[in-house]
Order: sequence, then structure tokens, then C-alpha cells
Amino acid sequence: MTPDVLFESLWQDYIQRLCPSAAKVHQLLQEDEALINDHIALRTFNVEPLGIETLAKPFLAAGYKACGDYVFESKKLVAKHYEHPDPKQPKVFISELKVEECSPELQAIVAKLVAQVDADKLSGSAFLHGGRLWDLSFADYQTLAKESEYASWLAAHGYGANHFTVSVNQLNQHDEVKQVNDHLRQAGFVINESGGEVKGSPEVLL
Repeated sequence: MTPDVLFESLWQDYIQRLCPSAAKVHQLLQEDEALINDHIALRTFNVEPLGIETLAKPFLAAGYKACGDYVFESKKLVAKHYEHPDPKQPKVFISELKVEECSPELQAIVAKLVAQVDADKLSGSAFLHGGRLWDLSFADYQTLAKESEYASWLAAHGYGANHFTVSVNQLNQHDEVKQVNDHLRQAGFVINESGGEVKGSPEVLL
């Protein structure tokens, strides 16, 4: 499968199931050229048969290469990022929750979810945008949410992109992230200000 086909499937799942408002954002920022998607992010548990390596296989088959490793101690996460030889293709960030470092209650719920996974469905790439591979009770969701937003989001939504991005550098009408935020705010969107409205810096291009 080509990267373009894979990302189109991920995008359609994202705007139909996970974040329908993203399609409007896309329209509001669209100019003469197609928007550049800098990267996407995917989430998983570090429990077999899941894990970063399982989610990475379709991207590796499409020509991607592993390029970096990350550790987020406070959130109990590790991650890898992947890049394609074609710089126009989005980067891919895949993270996994270190379940063994979480509470016994969370570990038990995750074990119950993963036990429902049909490993045969993990071949190919369709599972990456296929949603939940398990059933989840609302009570278990609430338990997960109290401890980890990451775990509860993944348990509730299953597999699909956690977010897509837009490369602000390509935009002609906006020079800074703040301008993009103001444009979206004027269109009725609420901007997430947790940790600061603008995160990162021009120096790191993020």
C-alpha cells in the first residue's frame, strides 16, 4: 500500500469517527495548494500482540524508517517516530503506554481488553483506522479516565489517528501559529490553552 492511500484512509476515519470538526478546520485553512500534514500520532498499549512495532509494520512496508525514540516519564509513555524518504510524506509518531507501571486496576482492565483482540486482524493496515478491537464497559472507561487520559482515549476509541496537523509554514495568509488560532477562534472554534495556547517554538519547527 502506498503512503497516500494509507493516510487517506486514516484521514477519512479521523474526520468521520474521531474528529468531524477537523474537516471544517481543513476547509478554513485551505489555500491554493493542498495542505501539508506535518505528522500524525497513533496510540497503543505495550502489551502483546499490540505495541509500537505492530502499529509500525504497515508504515515500514510503505517505505518509512524509524528515526527517533522518546520517553515521557510522567505519562508513562515511550514513543518512536518514523519518516519517509519523500519529505512531502507526513512523519508518524507512535506511542505506547507502559502498562506495567500503572495501577493494578488499570492493568487488569487493559488485560481484559487485549484478551479480546483477534491477532489475525492485526495483519495489513486496516486495523490502524478500524477503531476498537474490544468491548469496553462505561465503568471500566471511568476507572481508566481517573488515572490516564491516554488509556481511556485508547480504550474508548481504539485505533485511529489521535491527531493530524497542518504545517503553518506553508500558509500565505498567516505567518504565526497565533494568527491561525485567532482565525479558527473567529470561526467559532475553542482553542486548547492547556500548557499555553502556542506550544513549542520556531526554533524546533513545532
